[in-house]
Amino acid sequence: MGNKSSSPSPKTMKELRDVISHEYTNEEIESWYDDFKASLSKGESALPMEAFIKVYSKTFVGETTRFAEQVFRVFDTNGNGRVDFKEFMLGMYVSGSPLDEEQKLDWAFRMYDRNGDGYITKEEMLYMFDAICRMTLTDLPATHSTPEMLTDHFFEHFDENNDEKISKEEFISKARTYKEIIDMLEVDPFPED
Repeated sequence: MGNKSSSPSPKTMKELRDVISHEYTNEEIESWYDDFKASLSKGESALPMEAFIKVYSKTFVGETTRFAEQVFRVFDTNGNGRVDFKEFMLGMYVSGSPLDEEQKLDWAFRMYDRNGDGYITKEEMLYMFDAICRMTLTDLPATHSTPEMLTDHFFEHFDENNDEKISKEEFISKARTYKEIIDMLEVDPFPED
């Protein structure tokens, strides 16, 4: 799909291959780049949040804005308010690939910790669970039929010191046992029936 004139720079391609070499081929990276480039405004080299949300929303049937804002925040590793192709690919790799558990849990924690203060509050977790339900249009398990009930369930298990917030250490420790928290972030726009 990609060609020489629309390929990522050799430096970017080498950096990406060094990190994700076992996951994507050069052709796949170039194809992603073509799609990414098609989403950019003329003269732009990175997606601002609004454009990122538009691209992201094409994959899901429900309301994606809330979830996509969080994905954007985590992908924007340099904090400049834009996601360039390298950040995009590394974000896609971390969010959707079978990485080592520590990387996956770190990524998940950053998604739930909306304000980046190193803790997940009930409000932050509720916001994410609600965003996931809106985006995927999926029902929660009957035992936790609302985002509020699911939030309470996870806080009962994750908040070890009962301080009404979950630290990164608590999150990582408990997420190894409660895989559902990670599964909630690995949303599949085309689930198998």
